[in-house]
Amino acid sequence: MSRTLNLFNRDRNPYAKADSMNPEGFPSFKRSLEEAYLQVLLTNTVSGTFYASQSELLSETLQLHAQMASTDTDFMARALVYARNEGLMRLQPIVGLAYLAKADLDKFRKVFRHVIRTPGDLSDFVEIVRGGIAPGGMGRAIKSTVADWMNGMSEYHAIKYGTGGQGYSLRDILRVAHPKPETDKADAIFLWLTDREKWLASDEKRALASQIDAFERLKRLDIAEGQAAAREVISNGRLPYEVVTGIVKPDVETWEELMRQMPYMALLRHLNTLQRAEVLKNKDNARYVADRLTNVEALKGARVLPFRLFTAYQMFTAVDSAERLVSEALAEAMDAAFVNMPDLGGTICIAPDVSGSMSGRISGKSKTRYIDIAGIFSGALLKASPTALVLPFETAVVDVKLNARDTMMTTAETLARIGGGGTAVSAPISYLLDKKIKVDTFIGITDNIEWAVDNYGNQGFLPTWNSYKQKVAPEAKAFLITIAPYRHAVAPSTEQDIFYIYGWSDTVLKFITLSLEGVSGQVETVRASDI
Repeated sequence: MSRTLNLFNRDRNPYAKADSMNPEGFPSFKRSLEEAYLQVLLTNTVSGTFYASQSELLSETLQLHAQMASTDTDFMARALVYARNEGLMRLQPIVGLAYLAKADLDKFRKVFRHVIRTPGDLSDFVEIVRGGIAPGGMGRAIKSTVADWMNGMSEYHAIKYGTGGQGYSLRDILRVAHPKPETDKADAIFLWLTDREKWLASDEKRALASQIDAFERLKRLDIAEGQAAAREVISNGRLPYEVVTGIVKPDVETWEELMRQMPYMALLRHLNTLQRAEVLKNKDNARYVADRLTNVEALKGARVLPFRLFTAYQMFTAVDSAERLVSEALAEAMDAAFVNMPDLGGTICIAPDVSGSMSGRISGKSKTRYIDIAGIFSGALLKASPTALVLPFETAVVDVKLNARDTMMTTAETLARIGGGGTAVSAPISYLLDKKIKVDTFIGITDNIEWAVDNYGNQGFLPTWNSYKQKVAPEAKAFLITIAPYRHAVAPSTEQDIFYIYGWSDTVLKFITLSLEGVSGQVETVRASDI
């Protein structure tokens, strides 16, 4: 650290008050507890990254949940709801909810349904609470809250999550929480989950839960009746494909019926399954899928993270003209996901980090890397501001030609092909400084782990930014979109014209506009949110 500090006059050294060092040994700054907590909720997948192991991230995460629970449960509750519903994240908000339950039961009850959206969420929550990940156990108040939630679940969820699989099934949770049914239909669903034979013997219960009845009839179909009979039951009962495929081996026509029953996210996740089943060789089927994927209202309703569309696009390889309709639809859907992005106004510079550390993956199961997310955001911003200057960087600005007319998929792929080199967040600022290019808004998309000297001989975003402001653009504002869980900021919170925004959803980009209008960032927005 001393070697770095000696590069500057200590009286003017912007790093004199640095309170931490990043993994490369370069001075960095801790942001507020609220910011650190939002960063955990919006970016931390507790998977190993380029600079941190899974165990290190898990330890940091649990410490932050505990610290926030003991410091400010009001902000914590609002942050959990924001992360689940605006940031579209699952695991960390659910873990945080378990900590909130031990710190403030009233707020826990108030936000429970806003964080636990599906039986899958509920299963993870119960496993976290009973597995000792969060302090304490599953006491009476938590059981009561879980029981209330279960009274509102649908037949579809009961069928899909009722039994089997890993973790806690709905049947397991019923036996733990002992909910008292509030309606006749809830009573019928609970009976089916706990005593199938008794349920089957009651015509009244079967009539109250017609979708479950269809599922039971499908299980009891004589194989000799063929798939036409199965398709009729599937269609009339609107049965989820997950349970159907465990009962019958679908032929092409049955897969076609299942395809039409799939919600948006299920369709997106199973494009390759439909391809292997040769469903998409039929142009009418491919066109149906393409129309579903690009339907703006369906896209909004499914609340799809932008990188999910990119991942689906990466994994789907069209082999004929019909299947190319699906590939093209995925690219179109990506653009539609950002349809409400406003023009930021003024002169814009977009600087995606394409250094080697951006090769880290966002989770152990995902193919999506940080550099892919940087590319997606760059494409979205370029669509919103077609005249923006785009400066991809590692230790130098990389000369890449990007066109606002290209799809976001094309922009993301172009940037992802660069990948490599050291990280000098100063590089795009040095470029602007050297060329004396005045911009109103600088948007960097990075993991924030700077360490290298850039090709202009400058080291560190902060002194280079200060120099740029003094010499070229005194009114410029910088927005650093942080897409990795590293807690090492390149600027302190006292810098009024440098804003940090965390996360992966399209909401992240909208904060730039809000900040330009006077709302200073996510922390303030979360504090002002309703729960």
